[in-house]
Amino acid sequence: MTDKNELRKKREAAVEIKFHLDPGEAASHFITRDSGIFIVSDKRILRLRSPDALDPKLEHDAPWEQSLYLPHGTSDPLVARTIIQTELLTGMFFPRPSPKFTALSDIAWEIMNSLISLRFIKDRLQKQIDQICVLVDQDLPLYTEGLSPKPLPIVEYFDIEFISFVNETRRALSTISELFPVLTQKDFTGGKFDKALKWAEEEKGPDSVLAQMLRDDQRWIKTWIDIRIAIEHPKKDKFVETLNFSLQPDRIVRLPTWRFVHPDYDMARPQNLLTVLDTCIDNLLKFYEDLQFVLIDGHLPPTIKIFWEIIPEADRDPKLPFRYNFHSAPLHP
Repeated sequence: MTDKNELRKKREAAVEIKFHLDPGEAASHFITRDSGIFIVSDKRILRLRSPDALDPKLEHDAPWEQSLYLPHGTSDPLVARTIIQTELLTGMFFPRPSPKFTALSDIAWEIMNSLISLRFIKDRLQKQIDQICVLVDQDLPLYTEGLSPKPLPIVEYFDIEFISFVNETRRALSTISELFPVLTQKDFTGGKFDKALKWAEEEKGPDSVLAQMLRDDQRWIKTWIDIRIAIEHPKKDKFVETLNFSLQPDRIVRLPTWRFVHPDYDMARPQNLLTVLDTCIDNLLKFYEDLQFVLIDGHLPPTIKIFWEIIPEADRDPKLPFRYNFHSAPLHP
């Protein structure tokens, strides 16, 4: 029988935890969340869970569990510019812990996970395409010459990968829209950025930073939303088609592409795949950052001002590649 009193005494006693880091790896941030304590190094994110979290009923002599949460750390822009940047920025405005601080942190973690998922899909497609290009180039005449050339290899599950990317993009946009109810009195969750733009123009003016930003980003946001709708509800004049490796009539091998047939867009011709996916990831990250900075401004006392500027990419710290340099300072009379 497990002695629960002894286990409770053991768990309440002081404990020394040894983090299992690789040589040269440095842990710089410790973030507490409902699902554990997260140790962020320059290379990865570890999660630490207590015996009480693992075994709340005191049935076992449970350990402090360490697990790898993510094989990316602060040197990865998708980590640095989401959870780390948000933690530092939000801590300037709201106490830790507080409902707003926790909500903004949760949004940052969801955005990070979505962006890394999108990049993982893109990298997986890139790897397959590169491998097939090498294979075909090694014996190009076999795939392009004669009456019946050898069938070209294809990117496996191309349709599924593309649809997954579109759905995750929609999820990321929906998560970004959750910034509004946390930092304003308005709720535009579900990715209703068109309504957010109308509100910003009416409340803050058409020339306000928020209105201009939402107006500038409206085009690419609407494009991805319309792509998702066309996939879920295809019509004769509104549909998405993915095009795998194929041999053209002129015997040229065409790389994987996709096309979007829609009366509102000139995208019916085959579109570049990897460049578009990269651009989408970059747009999502910048949109999240910019919207967070614009909406959080004004939450400090009127005597204190937040200042920020974009760091040129070549000047960013490789161990913590923030896009923004920011600080708060008192306003002088």
